[in-house]
Amino acid sequence: MSKRVIDCKRIEDKYIISYDKVLLLQNAFNKVLNRDIHSKEKSYVVRSLYFDSINNRDFQTKLAGTEERQKIRIRTYDIKSNKCKLEIKKKQGALQEKISIWITKEDAKELIKGNYGVLIKYFHNSKEAIELYTTMQLYCYRPVVLVEYDRLAYTYPVNDTRITFDMNVRSSESNLKLFEDCPLTPILDKVAILEVKYNGDLTDYVSRMIKAYEIDQVAISKYCESRKIFLEFNY
Repeated sequence: MSKRVIDCKRIEDKYIISYDKVLLLQNAFNKVLNRDIHSKEKSYVVRSLYFDSINNRDFQTKLAGTEERQKIRIRTYDIKSNKCKLEIKKKQGALQEKISIWITKEDAKELIKGNYGVLIKYFHNSKEAIELYTTMQLYCYRPVVLVEYDRLAYTYPVNDTRITFDMNVRSSESNLKLFEDCPLTPILDKVAILEVKYNGDLTDYVSRMIKAYEIDQVAISKYCESRKIFLEFNY
């Protein structure tokens, strides 16, 4: 199995971008940047099941723009795979930290049922597993929304820069079957999300390429965008 725990801290800039500019930027990046190993030939599918507390504290803190906030999810890149990632993503100001723990599909299914005790077996390798277990147990976390999209990724070695295009974002608040094919509803109309992730400062080289296409930086969350039914019902 791959490294059991992955801890990544960096800045993350997001942009909403029309599909015509997606193609233009991809053509430009193809000439000078390396494609991620998983999208050498084409985009790949990312599917995440997000959890939230019984009072939706992660959703509420995002809407409120709280300085410190987090999201918890199980992520898979192949619903037939026997392993997936349990992730907690924390934000403090501009800095993002993502901690990923590789778990088995069977343990993921137990977490979806609310059986958090399966995380105990990961305690000896990961203090993060202890934190996740405590948080999910204490605040009664449960699955709330399934999000899926097609991702095309690029890498640039300076400052560990990673650029992703997340396209055809779709979700469901009612069908939460992470490991099964299920109908999903498009949530962004004719636009994609461009994410630029890096440590330290974004290099001028990459920054100039993005600014050339006159796109605006935004604060957007695929998780919150996917909970529109809950938002309309709750307010």
